[in-house]
Amino acid sequence: MIYISLLLIVILLIYTLVYISNNCLIIKKYNIKNKKIPNEFDGFKIVHISDVHSKIFGKNNEKVIQKINKINPDVVLMSGDIVDKREKNIDRFINMYKDIYLNYPVYYSIGNHERKLGYVKYKEYLEKLKKLGVHVIINGKEKLVKNKDEIVINALKFRENMQPKKLTLDRKNKYISYMYDKLKNIDSTKFNILIAHDPENFKLYKELGVDLVFSGHVHGGLIRFGKMCLLSPRRKFFPKYSYGKVEEDSTTIVTSSGMGNASIPIRMFNRPEIVEVILNK
Repeated sequence: MIYISLLLIVILLIYTLVYISNNCLIIKKYNIKNKKIPNEFDGFKIVHISDVHSKIFGKNNEKVIQKINKINPDVVLMSGDIVDKREKNIDRFINMYKDIYLNYPVYYSIGNHERKLGYVKYKEYLEKLKKLGVHVIINGKEKLVKNKDEIVINALKFRENMQPKKLTLDRKNKYISYMYDKLKNIDSTKFNILIAHDPENFKLYKELGVDLVFSGHVHGGLIRFGKMCLLSPRRKFFPKYSYGKVEEDSTTIVTSSGMGNASIPIRMFNRPEIVEVILNK
């Protein structure tokens, strides 16, 4: 009898851990310091959302709405896989995020799951986002202006930010050239943000000369042990840029663990999150 009781306790603990790791949403906060951040953007608040995979938190997504309203950001950046490729009711899902789209400036870059919706549904989804005022950026850039100061938001769609499997020097040079062509004429005198779904290309993003990268895709490595993660969605063990803030040279990347799950429907020690970033001059 005692063994059965112990077994039940262990099962209950595992269930509780899995439930919390997959359903209890948190806010993760980072401060970014950079001398290129202009005066008008000192203290500028960014909410970063990634890899929702159509997951809903609370009735009518109220938990997400409440947390974002609590942050009251200046802008919301979405780095792809917000909708899952298996989503059958796009209108329902868009309506769940309507309060965000209507109340905050939203800049959206696509991930691999948006691309897998199928051509017709993909186009329909992006058009409906645009009608709500969402800035959908497909391989391009937009300026954010406050008084006379400005920063630049660049974005690469997923196919263009996928790293070749065998990155020889020749392929790397061609790839960087291709990415440069898509983002054309990055002004290094400005503070440049890049929204790019896949963080594993961070070294290539640095070549572009951007200052701050927002990524997701890796889902925090699915299972985390402290600062170490186990597995990326590409079935790659211990990916380097799996989560959190990493600074190299003059470029910083912020990688979100995301909010939902895709083909591997589980995460451990790795709670879903909304990322809050504050810019500091």
